[in-house]
Amino acid sequence: MFIRGIGMKQLLEILRLSQDKGLSERQISRLSGISKTTIHNYLLMFKSSGLPWPLPTEYLNEERLSKKLKPEYKSSQASGLDFTNIHHELKSNKQVTLLLLWEEYRLRNEMLYSYAHFAKLYRDWLATQPSVMRQNHKAGDKLFVDYSGDKVPLYDEAGTIVSHAEIFIGVLGCSNYFYLEATHTQKITDWVMSHVRMFEYLGGVPQLLVTDNLKSGVSKPNRYSPEITPAYYEMLSHYNTAAMPARVYTPKDKAKVESGVLILQRWILAKLRKLKFTNLHDLNKYLLELVNIANNKKLQRYPYTRAELFAKLDKPALMQLPDHCYSYREYKKARVGIDYHIELGGHYYSVPHTLVKAELDIWYTDKLVECYYNGQCIAKHVRSYQQMQNTTMVEHMPLPHQKYAQMTPEQAKTLANEIGVATGLIVDNILQEAHHPAIGCRQSYGFLRLAKEYGNDILEQACIYAINIGVYDHKNIQILLERKVITNLNSPLLHSNVRGAEYYCN
Repeated sequence: MFIRGIGMKQLLEILRLSQDKGLSERQISRLSGISKTTIHNYLLMFKSSGLPWPLPTEYLNEERLSKKLKPEYKSSQASGLDFTNIHHELKSNKQVTLLLLWEEYRLRNEMLYSYAHFAKLYRDWLATQPSVMRQNHKAGDKLFVDYSGDKVPLYDEAGTIVSHAEIFIGVLGCSNYFYLEATHTQKITDWVMSHVRMFEYLGGVPQLLVTDNLKSGVSKPNRYSPEITPAYYEMLSHYNTAAMPARVYTPKDKAKVESGVLILQRWILAKLRKLKFTNLHDLNKYLLELVNIANNKKLQRYPYTRAELFAKLDKPALMQLPDHCYSYREYKKARVGIDYHIELGGHYYSVPHTLVKAELDIWYTDKLVECYYNGQCIAKHVRSYQQMQNTTMVEHMPLPHQKYAQMTPEQAKTLANEIGVATGLIVDNILQEAHHPAIGCRQSYGFLRLAKEYGNDILEQACIYAINIGVYDHKNIQILLERKVITNLNSPLLHSNVRGAEYYCN
């Protein structure tokens, strides 16, 4: 069977009608039911082969005749067109089409074929090229990323394996130019920052990233609408690009990176098998040397290197890097507690009190914590690692809380003495007994609020009564007021000073 399903008898009939009957290609097509393009190709091959007509007996054998005709003559050699350059033109610009190139050739009087035949010649030429050329990827469009299944061991000084490094790999769809590096894990931090370093290495950003469905990049796999993890999405937004996870169990979606992994495993990792690395820095330094060598090697059956194709096709089409490099931020969701604080790493950070019970997006680094609600940043704090402590901004508090938060011990004493001497003594005692001035101020503020509920005179008499019976704390004085045990508003203060319960017991 010859190409395009033409058998030996059909080919001989085409040649007979052409050579003996002198029929045109169109007439032969009508009589034989074979397309005019196919007939043209075979007549062209016959002419190029130098065979006489009728065919010599030894060429009535299908295998011998097919070798003599050499189907590859019909495309590039016979047409006289530079299909390699045409192919590069198509890949280097999204707006360039085969029809546009055909029209340009026609305007320069360099096109002798119809568009249909020209397109057929191009497809036939492309079919003879290696797979690296047949991929229909536009320049600067897609970059395929994944991790290699194979890992590289890391050793301690004694030569014992202590961990295994993951190998991140990225391959550009058009030029097959690739990048790889070693990381400790496949976690979100390593995944995101590997992309950042890859973009810096390439000197630009592709329009789209084709990824696998690993958890660091995809929170919810879906054939049509997969969910990208927030941290990965933020990095992609910073570089004005996007990610399209490959469909599950569809390796063809990421065939580029799969071929890159094969190169990594068969050529690069093979060179590492006898070497021992103790840290990622040395490993990545050596990997970079091997990557540069691999990118500058001539491709099999193709007169270019990946680096040359990258410089000619992908590099000019990549988007520019942003003005500043991406700084990684961790992400979590947090619900605001009734004390208008969110928890992060055992520390508590305040947010506006009106957001109690709301769910916030928390972005954080080792130095900064940012809280977002409905896409708006509503609070920023310096990162703290003090466990079970809180960082509180006064403006986040309700107005009553702000008053005691801004209160000083001197102010508390002044307010208490304005009510009366006994009240002043109780507040002074509260401040002295407190473990910290801030705690004393808060307790004093709560105590002085009783004056608003019961009045200054009642509070003062309650304090006199409490001191006389040996009660000195906020809680018990409040109980006295609630039970209305104060009957004499003119009771004298028997003690001129208060030093706590132990003082009166001695």
